[in-house]
Amino acid sequence: MIKLIACDLDGTVFDDQKNIDSDLKEVTDRLKEKGIRFTVVSGRNHDLLKHVVEYFDLDTPYMTNNGANIYLKDDCVHTDGIPEEAINDAAKILYDHGVVFRIYADDGIYQNGNSDFFRVRIKSLTKPLLDYDPAADYRGRNAVKITVDFEDREDKATAIAKQIKSFAGTDFFKVEDHVYCVNSITANKGEALNRVCELIGIDIAEAMAFGDSENDLPMLQRAGVGVAMANGEQIAKQKADYVTPDDNNHNGVSSFLKEFFKDIL
Repeated sequence: MIKLIACDLDGTVFDDQKNIDSDLKEVTDRLKEKGIRFTVVSGRNHDLLKHVVEYFDLDTPYMTNNGANIYLKDDCVHTDGIPEEAINDAAKILYDHGVVFRIYADDGIYQNGNSDFFRVRIKSLTKPLLDYDPAADYRGRNAVKITVDFEDREDKATAIAKQIKSFAGTDFFKVEDHVYCVNSITANKGEALNRVCELIGIDIAEAMAFGDSENDLPMLQRAGVGVAMANGEQIAKQKADYVTPDDNNHNGVSSFLKEFFKDIL
């Protein structure tokens, strides 16, 4: 029996204009009355999820930074940072390749260059935005994620991935379009979903997960029921148990839930 629904946001709950699935709150509120909880899991940081947390009035732990952080309301209850011995070297590799990136740390967000992807997100940041200094030491700052925007330079991604993945305990993967992330190798959506399930006292086999991208694979494969979006990447659709008939621009998540749970809604 499903007791928890966990949804990715971009390309899943959000349509292409970043509007929330218009029927999803009503559906999840009705499912809550039946004992089925709802949460979100995203590559976005906590600042960028506040409006989502408020909109759904989330009372279940939710996952940010690709699973590196778990929050309950505004309280961080779990952190899985990039290994300290790798943070300086990973950032220096990105700097030497001349790509745009941000390091998300406890004391601020360190930025090398800028891009349209980052500009539209700046208004939601509550931590200071600081310049990255290749001579500085970023160990001890609890960096949970480095987000990289390759823009028209995605040909560099393969070589950079090989270098960064060579550092123990570090992963590098695509999250959307030309945007990639560096995280701890254990900071993925599957591990985070399992931890949330433990926190609320259920088995991950009792969870249903929705996603559309490569970084959603760990939770799509570990959840009891994995659902890929019709607009999702081919690998996500291949690995999931189901594919939504409707895409993210046509309320794909809520439409699937209405059909799957039609006997109790």
